[in-house]
Amino acid sequence: MSLKCYWKHFVLIDSTLNKLTSLKEYIIDMEDFINIQLDNVRNQLIQFELLLTTATFVMAIFGVVTGVFSMNFPISLFDDGGAFNWVIAITGAAGITMFFAFVDFFRYKRLMPL
Repeated sequence: MSLKCYWKHFVLIDSTLNKLTSLKEYIIDMEDFINIQLDNVRNQLIQFELLLTTATFVMAIFGVVTGVFSMNFPISLFDDGGAFNWVIAITGAAGITMFFAFVDFFRYKRLMPL
């Protein structure tokens, strides 16, 4: 074989190696991009879970109020029908205030987007 034939094979192998190297870099870049997107979605899910946990905590307060009103203790406050409405209204206002206070705190600590 002549030197020219070896040179052709060398150029072909070098070209193939360059293509494979660029393909490998493209695959690595694509993996990094996908990992960044997955991290972003994971962060959004964590933020949503934080909101749901806060809402569940605030709704548990209503469970406590219901438990207190369902006890069989003779308390004169419970005899008045309007007192129950006031307790529910105050509990609801306190729960909503607490929920937004938690959300404001999470935004202050940068756990949630603004």
